[in-house]
Amino acid sequence: MSHLPPHQPPEYGVAPPLHDEVRRTRKGPWIFLLIIALLAVGGVMYGPRAVDAVRDAVQQAEPEPGPPPPVVQPEPPAPPSKRVVVFEVTGTGKAFNVTATVGTSIHNETGVTLPWTRTVEVPADPAAESVMLVVVAGPDGAEVHGRYTIDGATVREGKASGPYGVLTITDS
Repeated sequence: MSHLPPHQPPEYGVAPPLHDEVRRTRKGPWIFLLIIALLAVGGVMYGPRAVDAVRDAVQQAEPEPGPPPPVVQPEPPAPPSKRVVVFEVTGTGKAFNVTATVGTSIHNETGVTLPWTRTVEVPADPAAESVMLVVVAGPDGAEVHGRYTIDGATVREGKASGPYGVLTITDS
């Protein structure tokens, strides 16, 4: 008979080897590339949804801001109950006339020897906000300077000269 091994039937002959040593390929790199490709496709398709889901979860975890705390304004200092107005007129010789007015308080003098000063205390109310100084120089034409201060701060000043020159300064 033939020289085939006894466990194989003679009509089929010799079977080919189950694994061919020469044709064996490495499948590991191909599987790795397939996994990377699937992850990339999944990231493109589902990435925005995942980002939105994470953002929503973070926003839910953060407490909602409440109304801002009220801003406490410091109390403004109380206005003074009185205002001190000081009128000053300087120059040479005599002024023909000096009129100093604060609100409804009027001080009028004639034939005034210079320098001249008048201090007036008035209530600190809107009626006392009108302040005016009128000086008429004497007939000799000397120069007169006038100014007034309110609570120590100079508000207005001016000058006039010539015979009967008129200086008018006002804060109304």
